[in-house]
Amino acid sequence: MPELSDIRNDAPTCKEYIDTMSPMYKAGFLRSKDGYNLNTDAITKLNDFAKDYHIVVIFADWCGDARKAVPVLSLIEQATEMKIIALGGMTKPPYGSDKFWAVPPSPVEVDIFGITSSPTILIFNSDGIEIGRIKTRPKMEPTLEQEIVKIIEDSQG
Repeated sequence: MPELSDIRNDAPTCKEYIDTMSPMYKAGFLRSKDGYNLNTDAITKLNDFAKDYHIVVIFADWCGDARKAVPVLSLIEQATEMKIIALGGMTKPPYGSDKFWAVPPSPVEVDIFGITSSPTILIFNSDGIEIGRIKTRPKMEPTLEQEIVKIIEDSQG
């Protein structure tokens, strides 16, 4: 099973990725970021978990769900001590391919982690073991940050 150590060391954080992305997509990401208010209770809990858990998001820049989720992850990163890795740039393969994504130019982690949808948010414990993933958009809780807290709390048994 793949682990956090399978993520490349030079991967950017969410903020770094958004800052350097193509202007064609950047404006939409910044609008989503500017219009979002974090759940303060969830952020308090994520601050408590910051040293023991790691988050990686893998996504396509053109994806509408990524345009909603990645800016929230960037805000979580700013509001907590968490470093959230962003691996964008996923692209679709040519018509007729049996793959979900074209690797390359999509990040190699797409194949390593068996990514089938954009965005996919991977949550790892301090040992680098994946404890949960969120595919496409939050489903269990009202906000993305609350869903991340729930996954972490559930992993603690």
